[in-house]
Amino acid sequence: MKNYLYPIGLAAALVLQGCQSLQPKTAAEVSDAAVEDAIVLPFPEPDPVKRELDEDLVYSYLVGEIAAHRGELRLSQSHYQHAAILARDAYAAERATRIALHLKDYQAGLAAVRRWVELAPNDMTARQLAAVLFLRDEQHTAAGEHLDALIKIADARKMDGFLQAAGALSVERDRAGAEQLMLGLHERHADDVRSLYALAVLEAAHRRFAESEQRLRAVIERKPEWEQPRVLLSRVLVAQSRRDEAIAFLKTSVTHHPDSVMLRTTYSRQLVDAADYAEALNQFRELYRLKPDDDEIGFGYAMLATQQERWDEARPVWQTLRGTSERRDEATYYLAQIEEQVGNDELAVGLFRSVGGNELKVDAVMRLARILGRNGRVGDAREALQQARIANPGRAADLYIAETQVVQKHADRDTALALYEEALGAFPENQDLLYNRALFVVELGDFAWMERDLRRVLEMDPDNADALNALGYTLADRNERLDEAFTLVARALKLRPGSAAVLDSMGWVLYRQGDLVQAASYLRRALELADDDEIAAHLGEVLWMKGLRADAQAVWRDALVHSPDSDKIRAVIERLQADPQ
Repeated sequence: MKNYLYPIGLAAALVLQGCQSLQPKTAAEVSDAAVEDAIVLPFPEPDPVKRELDEDLVYSYLVGEIAAHRGELRLSQSHYQHAAILARDAYAAERATRIALHLKDYQAGLAAVRRWVELAPNDMTARQLAAVLFLRDEQHTAAGEHLDALIKIADARKMDGFLQAAGALSVERDRAGAEQLMLGLHERHADDVRSLYALAVLEAAHRRFAESEQRLRAVIERKPEWEQPRVLLSRVLVAQSRRDEAIAFLKTSVTHHPDSVMLRTTYSRQLVDAADYAEALNQFRELYRLKPDDDEIGFGYAMLATQQERWDEARPVWQTLRGTSERRDEATYYLAQIEEQVGNDELAVGLFRSVGGNELKVDAVMRLARILGRNGRVGDAREALQQARIANPGRAADLYIAETQVVQKHADRDTALALYEEALGAFPENQDLLYNRALFVVELGDFAWMERDLRRVLEMDPDNADALNALGYTLADRNERLDEAFTLVARALKLRPGSAAVLDSMGWVLYRQGDLVQAASYLRRALELADDDEIAAHLGEVLWMKGLRADAQAVWRDALVHSPDSDKIRAVIERLQADPQ
């Protein structure tokens, strides 16, 4: 043998990683060993072999470890295999098996895993990988024997070996072979309902949803109190585009198992995915009652209550979450939003200032600047945004946008335009800045400037739906170039067919073109999607011009309930009622 030994300190360190029988045991390991001894395992363990460290053994471990670190995996595998034979060490056999699997050298893997099982017959991972390797070698009987052994070992350890088997087989490329192997395991253990559930799990992983559904329903019939099959069945139904059935099934399941956190959590999340936020809030409220110390449940509950403007309900939950290190910044941020919404501006500003983190901190600064601006503290708002821009250069464009919004609402025209020039000097191709300036200058009456900015946006991004919509709507509102306006808005509508704003624009273009029937249709659809006073003003005008004045007045009246101070609605009412037509 080549005389290729490292200093004894390094050699010992590397060898002791593998040859665990030579390692001194810690107190925790002694305790674990005591627990292990208390378990009656199904297979007799081989007697430990005491072998002195000799040159050949040390060399095999060293080369195996160093070659693995260098990426020379074939060399590493062969030396670990050699060490496993010399030392009868399960660790070395495991390393040899895993490396062979990585190399897809299944014959070497079979040799290594046989040694591993021989040295550690009650190791569940060894049995899992043995089943996989024998399956890949098309030795299905041997693979099945290792799965049966896995079940015995798992039962002794009070674990679910069937799920362990399904997990090992779920990633196999030979899906038919894996399912056949799992089916055989189930048939040999047909009295154990866990085997049927594990088979359903494997079929779901393989996207064989119809088969999985059938087996899951059988599992639930046999063991109705078992939660996991119910959860999986709901997911299988969703995967088959049957969300309504999944939700109905979970509702029934929660009714029969009211204290099941697992089922209620799954039900709640399905409700959120279905946008049934009111019922989702009801479920999270009950979850929070069941597990008030679960921060994830508390976070979901607080978010839903905040989203539905249940401020008094959300506030105490956010306050509780502020006491946790993981959720402190998020809870502070959303608590500040609540105080802003209920008009406690000073408290909101203080909370926003105390938000930490990176991304959330920047968002908090932008929101507190908005509060400061509307309270006449424009200088303080700008200073906060400018400091944040220095501290967070990656969000500088967003912070410029926030500053322009404060300035154009609460400062003079020239200051706002100067800030836009500064921002676009730093970010000349920022489409949001160009778009926002376009909307600002058109309010000042400069349509040509607006069009230049929007054309620049469309040069960079021809499919920018916001720019297409804004330019098309403004042309229609000015009653100019209506064919071009129609083309622009039609392009925007193709990109965003469910946008209330774009539907409103299309309705307005058609109104200007004289197609009152189609105009009313688009505007009604827009108003159904968004309870917006400008859309209501447009729809009312179209209905009025169609001679449906009672209908028009009804639309305006309903809109004024939600927006009693709407200048847009009052202006159109005054203009049309003053018109003698």
